[in-house]
Amino acid sequence: MDSTNEHPDVLIDSLPYFDQEIDYEGMRSKVDKLVEQEMKKRPVSVKRDQALNFPANFEFFKDSTILATEYQRVQQGKPIVEMDTSRYKLAEPENKDDQEAWNDAVNNSKAQLQHQNLRMFNLELLQKFGANSWRLHNYQLENELQQYQKTLEEYKQNILELNKQRKADQLQAGNTIEALNNRWTEMIGQTLQVEVACASLEVEVEQLKLYENQLRASLDANNEKQVSEDENHQEDD
Repeated sequence: MDSTNEHPDVLIDSLPYFDQEIDYEGMRSKVDKLVEQEMKKRPVSVKRDQALNFPANFEFFKDSTILATEYQRVQQGKPIVEMDTSRYKLAEPENKDDQEAWNDAVNNSKAQLQHQNLRMFNLELLQKFGANSWRLHNYQLENELQQYQKTLEEYKQNILELNKQRKADQLQAGNTIEALNNRWTEMIGQTLQVEVACASLEVEVEQLKLYENQLRASLDANNEKQVSEDENHQEDD
């Protein structure tokens, strides 16, 4: 996902496959300090990982009372309650003259016997069908594992192709930027040369104007002198 869509105020203008400034002495530590300063400016509520944005009042295990109780116990740091195994014991009644107590003991014995029969039945079923069922389960797991590995390889290949394309795009963009930067530098140099030439021409024009004024003044003075001399000659005649 494009990070600029999530945070439009962030402008990513780096070309990590092209830029080499990070290798300059002291540049990496400077970048780390700038990143640390920028991270401190970001509000604590801003989270990049959407998985961290769960609602504060989210209720876990609302559909299971047992799991909800256990979750609450773990949150409170209480120890787990041990399972009551007294009903699995064949203890004699404390009062051997109590017929009701004996009836309860007999019923418990029958329940224990039935439970053992069920266990034997389940063991026979497990011995008969368990091996094949387990092999089938392992085969299904292996098939799922192969599918996951195939998907993982596809993702890795996609990431590799994406990075290749990203590198090619960044190298092309970097070369274009470098060419434009060189062209800009060249044009700046040419502009400075033109400005220097213009300034030199302006100085030369001013000097020529000054020289012109001097020539005009000298010419006017010579004309006045010539007129004066002509007038003097006429008076002598």
